[in-house]
Amino acid sequence: MVNKLFLFITALVYGYLGSWALFFPESFSEQVGLTINTDVGSGEIRSVYGGINLLVGLYSLLAIVKSKNEELFFKILLFLISGILLGRIVTAFFGEFSSIFLLYFTIFEIIYLVFLLIALRKFQRKIF
Repeated sequence: MVNKLFLFITALVYGYLGSWALFFPESFSEQVGLTINTDVGSGEIRSVYGGINLLVGLYSLLAIVKSKNEELFFKILLFLISGILLGRIVTAFFGEFSSIFLLYFTIFEIIYLVFLLIALRKFQRKIF
């Protein structure tokens, strides 16, 4: 039941953020503190923030409906979150971790990382 709730929250959060970035890249960029100077920038926001996040949200919905996809989804999301947190560590190392926005998202990502590690451990312990 906890996994299903996690998947639902993930679908809402990532689906919302992905749709916002995909269809309104200027508004999304402004809110997260980025600047779009060219069509390439707009395309990158749509692709990286929009496309990837939207598909994470949609795959999360699929995992709710088809439980056999749950473990694979958790592994993929763990991979993505780990990469994002690596970027946060490098950002802190270079002294650029100066935004409350970064702090909020880092806390969110750490919570996700911990949950995913616990959930995947439980999958490994299942015998049947």
